[in-house]
Amino acid sequence: MEITLIAAQSLDGFITRHAEPGTAFTSSEDQRHFAAALQRHDASIMGGETYRVSRAFIRDRLTLARRRVVLTRAPERFAGDAVPGCLEFTAEPVEALVARLRSLGHRSCALLGGAQIHQLFLARGLVDGLELTLEPRLFGRGTPLVDGLADARLQLIECRPLEASSTLLARYRVLRA
Repeated sequence: MEITLIAAQSLDGFITRHAEPGTAFTSSEDQRHFAAALQRHDASIMGGETYRVSRAFIRDRLTLARRRVVLTRAPERFAGDAVPGCLEFTAEPVEALVARLRSLGHRSCALLGGAQIHQLFLARGLVDGLELTLEPRLFGRGTPLVDGLADARLQLIECRPLEASSTLLARYRVLRA
């Protein structure tokens, strides 16, 4: 199963604006790109905070064709939100989660954050590619793309403006040692 980290960030590397949760800072071009990007994946993984911030958006778009997994230390807190085959909450180790999704036949997974989830997967060598939307904004403070140590070598595959805007899309492949 191929895992692609998908995120929008400011030019100085933040996936949130200051202490504000979520991606309200993103452009309409990014929002259209993100919706289309999700359609290419039959599974997605996110952390509990990402789910809480985007709960209504996620729940309005549930479909059996795409499994959403929320990786959280306290899955029992979300028991009432679970939808079998569509939306699940787990505390299982990331390697076990990836193996389970593969065994269920998933071929492509979007890794949607946040920063701690990005770090968990990158540190274990489980990310195959990155798809970053670079918004023409500078925040100076916020949540970084990766929270913790990471050392991934990347190869640029594509870099282009999204539509007729100053928002850039950069796609990278993770190089294996």
